[in-house]
Amino acid sequence: MRASAPGKIILFGEHAVVYGRHAVVTAINLRCYAEAKKSNSFKIHSPIATTGIDYEKHPYVSYAIKRFTEIKPIDGAEIKIESEVPIASGLGSSAAVSVAVLKALDAEFDAGLSNEEIFELARKVELDVQGIGSGTDPFVSTYGGAWLIPERKRIKLEKLKIIVVDSGERSVTAEMVAKVAELRKKLTDVVERVFDVMDAVSLKALNGDIPKLFKINQCMLKALGVSTRRIDEIVQKLEEMGIAAKLTGAGGGGSIIGVGSEDALEKARKLFNAIIVEPEQEGARVED
Repeated sequence: MRASAPGKIILFGEHAVVYGRHAVVTAINLRCYAEAKKSNSFKIHSPIATTGIDYEKHPYVSYAIKRFTEIKPIDGAEIKIESEVPIASGLGSSAAVSVAVLKALDAEFDAGLSNEEIFELARKVELDVQGIGSGTDPFVSTYGGAWLIPERKRIKLEKLKIIVVDSGERSVTAEMVAKVAELRKKLTDVVERVFDVMDAVSLKALNGDIPKLFKINQCMLKALGVSTRRIDEIVQKLEEMGIAAKLTGAGGGGSIIGVGSEDALEKARKLFNAIIVEPEQEGARVED
């Protein structure tokens, strides 16, 4: 059986959400696809490699299989991965593949898992690999739509077209999460105030000026040390083109997102060889 799950964009509240503050996040119309077939052993095929259970090359897929077998013991499965969500881009590729694999396994082996159970398994996978996390990515990949986190309150976004520019730098979420945790340990009072500003920005975004709030959120992420010189340069260039921009996801590389007029977005798309995405309402689904 083949299943898919969408990537996501954190519009506001990266890192702060790990520490109980609000974030605004939406699924996007890029999906990860996973096909699961019964087998006598475990094999994983992806653009990265073909392996068995491998917690280094395929950590999220491998842990997803492990967590699924705790619910329904199976002798083996052949998993094939295809994805429209760029890896290490801050667009939720890890959660999307975890959720898609779990959804495909559920369908192939008739486990009868609810969306909530799939989310909970994907949440465990996130912790297995990263050690810490808010659960936001697997939640949004499972359910689709736009949400205020941590309340899991579904929200309506104005119709948005969002440019996504690849910084060309790869990020490792676990490393960035650990970096912020270390900074918070050393400068607790300061970092907590940064998180408070990000919290206020996330709440204001429900009724506020998204472009202006993008700029504030980016300043806070820069203060946390998760922006890079390359990201800052791209943000500045986009702003010169009339596009409010910020990094999205854990930082340290990955993607920059921006909002602006359609004309400005199209010019920037060509300049940066970027993509333009929109919010996605549908979450994980079985494809056939």
